[in-house]
Amino acid sequence: MTTSKNKTDAEAGGLVAELARLLGPRRSASVRRVMRLTGLPPEAVLDLAFELVDIAAQKIALPPIRRKAVGLGAARWRHVSPEERSEELRRVAQARWAKHQRKKEAGKGGGED
Repeated sequence: MTTSKNKTDAEAGGLVAELARLLGPRRSASVRRVMRLTGLPPEAVLDLAFELVDIAAQKIALPPIRRKAVGLGAARWRHVSPEERSEELRRVAQARWAKHQRKKEAGKGGGED
């Protein structure tokens, strides 16, 4: 029973030494510090690091549907001259403003009755 425990400790020590050699002195010191503070083996520390990077990458990357929507929005104006685009956007803005004004006036008229 003690021989198998010693064997796994020796294998883990070899793995840690190999990992330290590959990571370099600064990163291996950071890994050792985290291992000492948490009591976790190096494999668990690296797994947690990978999970954190994965979570951060998901938060940074836009979801595919948004990228498609942006692409489709850009495609909408691809073969439209700047003058036509300006005219169309001006009409849309005026229509929205008129709709807002109508709602505002309807709200005033209903309150006076």
